[in-house]
Amino acid sequence: MSNPDALLVPAFRLSIMRWGSLILTFFLLGVTGVIGYVTVQRVQASRELVLHSYQVRGLLKDLRADIGESHANFDLYQLSRNPDEAAQLEMQAQEQLRVLDKLTEQTRDNSTQQERLSAFRPILQQDFTQLRACVAGAKCLAPGTSTKHDSMAEISGRRNVMYSMLRAMESTEDDLVVTRLKNWDRLFIRMVATSVGSFALSLVLLIYNLRLLLDEIEQRRKQELIEKKNAESYRMLSARILELQDMERRKIARELHDSVGQYLAALKINIGRLQHRDAGITTLLQPRVSESLDLADRAIQEIRTISHLLHPPLLDELGFHSAANWYAEGFAQRSGIKVELKLTDVVRRLPKEIELALFRVLQESLTNVHRHAKATRVEIEVLCTDDEVILKLHDDGKGIPRRIMDGFRAGEAGGIGLAGMRERLAELGGTLKVESGPPGTCITATLPTRECDPKDPPAEKVTVEPA
Repeated sequence: MSNPDALLVPAFRLSIMRWGSLILTFFLLGVTGVIGYVTVQRVQASRELVLHSYQVRGLLKDLRADIGESHANFDLYQLSRNPDEAAQLEMQAQEQLRVLDKLTEQTRDNSTQQERLSAFRPILQQDFTQLRACVAGAKCLAPGTSTKHDSMAEISGRRNVMYSMLRAMESTEDDLVVTRLKNWDRLFIRMVATSVGSFALSLVLLIYNLRLLLDEIEQRRKQELIEKKNAESYRMLSARILELQDMERRKIARELHDSVGQYLAALKINIGRLQHRDAGITTLLQPRVSESLDLADRAIQEIRTISHLLHPPLLDELGFHSAANWYAEGFAQRSGIKVELKLTDVVRRLPKEIELALFRVLQESLTNVHRHAKATRVEIEVLCTDDEVILKLHDDGKGIPRRIMDGFRAGEAGGIGLAGMRERLAELGGTLKVESGPPGTCITATLPTRECDPKDPPAEKVTVEPA
């Protein structure tokens, strides 16, 4: 027989590896989720920075365009002296200041741009002051200039300076956009690479886990197959032991009857002869000879009873029903327990192995009743149907203790012969059902057979009273 424990270590190891890979997979997915979440947050932050740079660059371009437009409107005003152009010039000046304030607010995180805007603001304000003065009709001269031409040249030069400063700031923002876009791309690529790599590794681990699961299932299938084979081997061994036990009982019964019984019979004859000798001897030995003759009688009767109990000759000669009647009568006389029999007379004999199994169950059950139940009455019923024969035995005793019943249900049932009865019936495809009180215990043995005849007469109840 194979040892199923030899497969326990690999199966256990496979289970540990499978659960370990599964836990690692979930851990990896969790870490990937955290990394992905952090990366997404950083990508969003980088996106906001890129958009911020685009907004600043747009404001710088707007400011440069507004300055150019205001100078163009100033040139038109110099030619037309149209009051509408002067009002438009003032509105543009206010708009430029508003854009400049917005730029200052948008670039608080950039010290370089803040310094440039701080330097740009007084130049823009100086330009506004001079343009307003020109529009107001004052001399369009700046300090240090002697002619209007020089003043216009100064205004044009200041405009170029402001253009140059704005382009420098735009160039800085362009560099920031490029840098932030690269950082955005790098974060996005890292997120994709991490997700793909993690997914691929998780997929590999899941496939590995599936393989381990299949291996574990195969190991358990092999283990169950080995356990099934071992159970069949144990059952065959148990059946063989029971068969050898029956053979040994038959042999012992025959030896007791043919050998020891004959010796005791010869001893009884010799003692009887001594009893009929001359009076002188018999007078002295009469009490002893009579006692010895009585003991020889009892020994012969006991040997005959033991022989019949080991293997009743009626079982082989007349079948189970005759043997059950004989055994029930003997049991009632020996135990003092009232027996009620309800046996169906059969037209034809049941198979020998079924009759022997039924008789052994009956014998073991009644022995247990006598030893353990403390019962006063036992009911025995045998039913023969179309496809099975049923033996029921019910006593009014104290029942079987719970621990023994629990052991029987768990497949152990040691100590009172239940295991032997169950194995004997299972070998023939039968079952043993035990129900314990109170009141009493009910044992039901069922064996499959098609030997029952529908012509069998109904069972009649017979009561055997103890002597």
